[in-house]
Amino acid sequence: MKIQVAPVAARLGSRVFAVAGLALSFATVGCGGSGAGGGSDNSGGSGGSGGGGGGGGNSATCGVDPCGGDVVGNWKASSSCVDHATLSMDIVAGAMRSCPTVSLGAVSMIPSGTLSLAADMSFTGTLAVSTTFDINYPPACVNGATCAQATQTMQTIVGTNGITSVSCAGTGGCTCTTAQSIEIINATGTWATSGTTLTFAGAPGGDGPYCVQGSALHLVGYDLATMTRIVSDFVLTKQ
Repeated sequence: MKIQVAPVAARLGSRVFAVAGLALSFATVGCGGSGAGGGSDNSGGSGGSGGGGGGGGNSATCGVDPCGGDVVGNWKASSSCVDHATLSMDIVAGAMRSCPTVSLGAVSMIPSGTLSLAADMSFTGTLAVSTTFDINYPPACVNGATCAQATQTMQTIVGTNGITSVSCAGTGGCTCTTAQSIEIINATGTWATSGTTLTFAGAPGGDGPYCVQGSALHLVGYDLATMTRIVSDFVLTKQ
């Protein structure tokens, strides 16, 4: 039995390692002077509410404080968010050493699936997140390469680590958009709570803080460097 419930930011960051590598190779020509382009911190849906459906993404305020609560019931994925600054460091930090103005742009996260937590401490879950994110390369970083050439180069990672497509577009500079599917839970087993931590027997890597607020169950993730700042939130609504 394999159970995984990891912070969304950490799982997304770890799965775009190949993208980061290509970002670095694409930007090795370096950035001189100013250079146009760069990304904006576009805010996606808010992860702090469980009532609404649909997706989310980078948000100025992502997640809620762990509070514990009664998790028994049938839950359906409704929204999610990730801290944009943390994700940016995971994806483009390496490329920024050669091209300081390369940036992470818009991030979209659409959660799906269900999680059933029974009173007898058993569970069944199939949860996933479909994500897209943009990496923005200003003209000074592409050294005359076309966006079509960048697209062709990045096809080597399609089909790996849940990446389903990569495409680049733009004039002068390029914005490269990656689509990816991330599995959060796909298992059956037993669950337990202790304080504000939800755990899964036999899978300590799946343990995590949580909070039940009204009809919303928040599976939140901490910054792995400090374990104090909330950087992701996967929200489910009680059915």
